[in-house]
Parts: sequence; C-alpha cells; structure tokens
Amino acid sequence: MPKAPSFFLLLWLVLLLASAAADQNLRKTTCPLCNMDVKPDMNATILGNQYVYACEMAGHIESLQNDPSANLGLPEEADISIDAIYKDAREIKCPVCSKSFDELTYAVPWISKGAQKIYTCSKEHAQLVFDNPTKYVAAQTSSDDFCYAGAAVNPTGSVMFNGFQTAIGGDTSCLMLLFQPWVITSEVKYVFSFLGVVLLAVLLEGFGELREFVEKWLFRVYSIVSRQTDYVLMCGAATPRVRRNSDALIANESLALKVGHTPQVSIVRRLPFWGKLVLAVMYMGHLSLGYLVMLVIMTFETLMFVAVVVGVGLGFVIFKDTEADKLGGSVDPCCST
Repeated sequence: MPKAPSFFLLLWLVLLLASAAADQNLRKTTCPLCNMDVKPDMNATILGNQYVYACEMAGHIESLQNDPSANLGLPEEADISIDAIYKDAREIKCPVCSKSFDELTYAVPWISKGAQKIYTCSKEHAQLVFDNPTKYVAAQTSSDDFCYAGAAVNPTGSVMFNGFQTAIGGDTSCLMLLFQPWVITSEVKYVFSFLGVVLLAVLLEGFGELREFVEKWLFRVYSIVSRQTDYVLMCGAATPRVRRNSDALIANESLALKVGHTPQVSIVRRLPFWGKLVLAVMYMGHLSLGYLVMLVIMTFETLMFVAVVVGVGLGFVIFKDTEADKLGGSVDPCCST
C-alpha cells in the first residue's frame, strides 16, 4: 500500500492532467483574422462555455466579438471527437440548447484563417447561431474607460494596431508598450509613456554623439603606435613630414607614390583590446536604443510616433554640432550608428 504523501501526490497529478485536458488546445489555435498564435486572455465568450480566441493585434478580438456575423462561415457537419483543438474540451455545450459534448455534431466556423468553431448539436441550431450570432457571442459593450483592457484580472493590450490610430477610447484596445506589464490604461500612464518615448529618442541622438566623442578620446589618449614606414621618392631628397592619424582605427597601410610628391612617414595607431571592448559595448547599447525606438514606431500608435519624432528633433537640437563641416549619424533611428 503506498504511503499517504505519495498517494496524494499521485492523485494531485492525475487531477492536474485531467483539468489540463478539459480545455481547448490553444497551442493549435490560431487567430481567425491573421492566423497568428492566440493569447489566452484575448478571448470573447460564447454561450455553452465556448470561446473564440484572438492574437494581440489591435482590433482583432473586438472585430470577432462586436461583428461576429462578418467573421463566421456557413454551418457544416463536424466531428468534435477528432478535432485537434476541441477534442479534449469536454465542458463545452451547444450554445442554443446546452446539450453536452458528446451530442455536438455541427459547427459554425470562424473565418477566414485558423480552425476555430462554434459547435452545436444540430444543423438547425448551427443555422440559428449563423443567422443571429450576436445572441450567442458576448459582444463588447462601450464604456467610459480610457481604453479597453480586457476582462481578465491583469489588463491586456495590443502591441500593434491596424494602421495609425490612438489607443484612447473605451472601445479601443489599450496599448502594450514594449513590455507585457506596460499596458497603458489611464491618462496618467499615457502622459508618462509619451514623455518616456520622447526621452528615449533624445537619448538615441545623445548616445550617438557620446560614442563619437569617446572614440576620438580613446585614440588620442590610449592609441598605440604599431608600425612606422618611410616612403622616400627616388627623384630627389626632401624633408619628410609626419602624418599622424589619431582619429581612424587603422591608417592607410601605404602611401601612393607619385612623382613630385613630398616623401612622408605614416604612423599607424591602434587601440588596445580593452578600448575596442569599450567601443563594442557602447555600439551594442546604441543599437539597442535604436531598436527600442523602432519598436515604438511599429505599434502604429499615432501619438507615440509623434513622441519619437519630437524626441529625435530635440536630440538633434541639443547634441548635434550644426556648425561642423559634416554632420554624423543617420536619419534612420533604428540604425543611427
């Protein structure tokens, strides 16, 4: 006879596996609008303990639950026992009459991507769902909230909108800015996020100037003379001149000899390994800032795009030497190196 702790542990594992098998298989579920992987908390409820799931793209879950008639296909006969998504979801019932899992023989498919369905017990009930889906699919109602953060305990948001739009309004998905916990659900969060994006873009420009300054300073103070070569013209004697290249990592290996040119001495300077390592770390940091700015733009949130443009402009005004012969950097924020 097994010991009590081992027995209860085994029982707990069995119950855990049984409960896990009772749900819709989300690993094989994709968004009906774009075929991307779905998020568990991006769902709309359907009568009969059924759900439709969507990805994080802004507007997708809203489209499915607010306008289901535009996203449902014609009723079809279906065998739920061999459906890879629903075969273990034994708690679902017919949304019309609440008949159990074993009696579900027809389905109304969500279109046009993926394989999600609304299962019913008969063709007639499937037709009822198709003809009047808003009666069975829980439509999202308008609210006075700053934005729609979902019905889950933790607020949810979209990382990318369908074209430029603002994440403001009770019927609009909240914006998830860069990281999952950063869901902008209030006016205060939005203002601080806007200012943070402006600061991020300013830092992008400033860090580029800092990199250039540190590189010149390292060459000026810590560069090592590694080679000295004399080039003397055969056509006559002249006093050599010394050309010191302290701003380039590697000077020209040789000087082209042309008749009439003054003989020169080329001094090649290189940074020690630790100096190259410092520049490499700064390069990675600068590139990381650039990609963060790029990801903010890719949310397609209008005011966040404005924040990036404002920040880059302020950074140019603050850090760029506009009187220099040549302006460094790039107008491409993600690659401003």
